[in-house]
Amino acid sequence: MLIKVCKNYSKKNKFIKKLSLNFPDTQIKVKSCIGMCKHCRSLPTANIDGKKFKKKSIKKFIKAVKKEI
Repeated sequence: MLIKVCKNYSKKNKFIKKLSLNFPDTQIKVKSCIGMCKHCRSLPTANIDGKKFKKKSIKKFIKAVKKEI
C-alpha cells in the first residue's frame, strides 16, 4: 500500500508517525501536492493507492482506512 501525504499539513510529523505505527508494511511518501488543496493544511488527508481520504481527526482517518482495507 502506498500512502501519499501533503507536506503542508500542520501536524504532518504526528500523522506520519501514527500511520507508520498502524500500517507498518506501507510505504509513506510526503508530496508537495496530492490534489486536495482546500483541506491539506487543516485536516488529515492522504492519497492511498489512488483513492483520496480526508477526515476531521487522525484517529478517525486511521479507522476509515482500516475499514477500507
